[in-house]
Amino acid sequence: KKRAAMITFRFTATCGDERLPLEVRLDYRPGKQSQRARRVAVGELLAILGVDDAVVARAGDDQIRVETTKGVWVIGEARGVAEARGKV
Repeated sequence: KKRAAMITFRFTATCGDERLPLEVRLDYRPGKQSQRARRVAVGELLAILGVDDAVVARAGDDQIRVETTKGVWVIGEARGVAEARGKV
């Protein structure tokens, strides 16, 4: 059985001076998948923080604002190699 091709998205969640790298791997499908990847990244952040509830809103074209009991986080695409590295 042939393995499906994967596509990787790298995000950085920021809250004040704290930064968390988030990596999302999805099965490759033709078309835009960045919106789907952002939704998965929100779920990853909530799992890391150990919270169940959040208020999620857009924060600009390519960012998501996630308000939790553990702070307000902004998720955006990782910009540099240093931000893209790290194990989640």
